[in-house]
Amino acid sequence: MRRKFLVNIIFLLAVSIIVKAFWVLGIDRTVQNVAGEAAYGFYFSLFSFSVLFTLLLDMGLSGFNNRAVSADPTRVKLYFGNVLLLRLMLTAAYFLITVSVAWAMGYSKDQLSLLLILMLNQVMSSMILWLRSNISGMQYLFLDSVLSVADRLVMIIICSLLLWGGVASGPFRIEWFVWAQSAAYFTVMVLSFIIVVRRGGVSKVRPDPGVLKSIIITGLPFALVAFAMTLYWRIDSVMIERLLPDGARQAGIYAQAFRLFDAIAMIPVLFGGLLLPIMSKEIAAGNNITPLASMAGRMLLAPLGVGAVTLATFPGEILNLLYSSPAQGAVSAFMLLMLALLPVGVVYIFSTMLTAAGRLKLLGAITLGAMMVNIVLNLILIPSFSAVGAACTAFCTQILVALACMIAVEKTMVRMITFRRVLLYILMLLLTFAVGRFMKLLEVPWIVAAAVELITGMVLALVFRMIEPLKNLKLILERRNSI
Repeated sequence: MRRKFLVNIIFLLAVSIIVKAFWVLGIDRTVQNVAGEAAYGFYFSLFSFSVLFTLLLDMGLSGFNNRAVSADPTRVKLYFGNVLLLRLMLTAAYFLITVSVAWAMGYSKDQLSLLLILMLNQVMSSMILWLRSNISGMQYLFLDSVLSVADRLVMIIICSLLLWGGVASGPFRIEWFVWAQSAAYFTVMVLSFIIVVRRGGVSKVRPDPGVLKSIIITGLPFALVAFAMTLYWRIDSVMIERLLPDGARQAGIYAQAFRLFDAIAMIPVLFGGLLLPIMSKEIAAGNNITPLASMAGRMLLAPLGVGAVTLATFPGEILNLLYSSPAQGAVSAFMLLMLALLPVGVVYIFSTMLTAAGRLKLLGAITLGAMMVNIVLNLILIPSFSAVGAACTAFCTQILVALACMIAVEKTMVRMITFRRVLLYILMLLLTFAVGRFMKLLEVPWIVAAAVELITGMVLALVFRMIEPLKNLKLILERRNSI
């Protein structure tokens, strides 16, 4: 179990970091610099709005399907046709409600036109996630890892041609960026569909009303969790655009700070996505998942914490490196969002444990509470502090969710946290930050200072045994367990 996770997460992280880092730093950043803050903010707020109602596309079906198929892979044949029909009906509801809300909020004709394309992209993205939930549920984890970055790889190829290939006449338009996403999602969706049909042995698509009803009822808790998490993760940029007089520009400023946060947060997401099918299978077999959860926590939280603290030490320098004209308001927002990565890592370890164990009502209550706190704080802070207010809200929300998930696991599943380990982790981060600040006061070139801070943090992680690379290497080299 642990070896399977370790081998696959190393491959997944390597591929994802290479592909997604180039996407974020090479493509997405360049598009914002070329298109300008207002144009990109226009796109970014609409993209976030298109995400808000994606609950209607999935209704928790991907999470439910992943857990169910992991426990019994033959369920692919039983569920495939039923879920496909249900998703088509949900797609119609998604378009109807999203467009209606956008119209009621006073979106212009140009905004609605771009929003429709972004909504189509969300439909295909959601379909890919469901198809991948079948693939990972059948334990084809390597194949799922490849598909997880395939869409970004196709987008990189298309956008590279548009940005640097000399194939476009005139200045780059934000609409081209959106259509590139459409082409990539469609390609990966078709490929994933073919894989599921062939690997899952799906020979016919015939919905069964009884099975359909059971899926809907069982999937509702997953839907609640997905909806609440999506809302408190994405509503900030929408509220910035709607609440402020220069909303599009301010959303673009927030996007400068949010981009790297969103990219790095994909690492905890990858951990959660890989842990869920393995944990679900092990729980169904009556096995203990605590060793796996502990190993995954050490692998994720120590490097993530050290990296986040290092980035938060040099916010202005990093934004100057990324953007041609970074806004001053983005600096403080960037620092807060980098620190928010710490609780994000905790959330994806402990919430995945709750999901795999079927504690969906409890997790739903946690995320629903976080969603309400997030909206209230955004309403209070955004009008006064703009992007910084949204970042502060995100930081507070993630801390609340992390604490609640840890307590929930400790109370309902297993005790994993010791006071000593928590203190050592906090001490490691404080010492790491202190080294960075000291180097900054000495006016050492910031790249050198950041490298020293990063190395110090990893050395401290080894000294405090927050990471155990030799033990992991030994586990990889074992041949008695199959992948």
